[in-house]
Amino acid sequence: MTTFDWVRHGQTQANVDQIMQGQLDTTATHLTVRGLQQAEHLAQWLQGEHYDQLISSPLHRTRQTTAALTTMMALTPSFDDRLMEADYGDWTGKSLPVISEQRPQDFDAVTGEALPDVLASIGGESYLAIQHRVGQWLAEQVVDHPADHILVVSHGLTIKATALLMLAAPATTALPEPTNTSVTRMVIDPATGHRYLKFYSVSPQLT
Repeated sequence: MTTFDWVRHGQTQANVDQIMQGQLDTTATHLTVRGLQQAEHLAQWLQGEHYDQLISSPLHRTRQTTAALTTMMALTPSFDDRLMEADYGDWTGKSLPVISEQRPQDFDAVTGEALPDVLASIGGESYLAIQHRVGQWLAEQVVDHPADHILVVSHGLTIKATALLMLAAPATTALPEPTNTSVTRMVIDPATGHRYLKFYSVSPQLT
């Protein structure tokens, strides 16, 4: 079995300000003090786990989270563009409350999330596009490292879309994005290709 523990990066200033980050990589998307504390706390929480690899999105917020994890783990991280957050197209860097007020038809009335195909219509990525690039990466890992336990540092929508892929579920806003520095475990059987979502968005509590 190939096991993937997906970690969402720590809190950023853009998270606090409700800015749509996507692949934005500026000081606004760096971790806050609380985000750094979350990452350090997660590193302590995961200290008892054995990982064969640590692979991260190359964006600064995931690099900061990865750096905190390596203080507790004797692993040299690698980086892959396919683990980046979804491309938010024209909404990148925009205020979520403002956009959702201007275009309520593009957002789920209960969760407040953009509907699955909306980002593609404004020059960004659909859930399917995210799943395609991440699915390619997953397949490579399963072939090359069929028995590895891999720690992956990534982003909310990317992790959510990948979880839906594990479940062979339709693109839906019914599944919320995982919280900052939560852990989501996915397992793939190299022999059969069967995919499993073992748990989703489990967080160490930071008081």
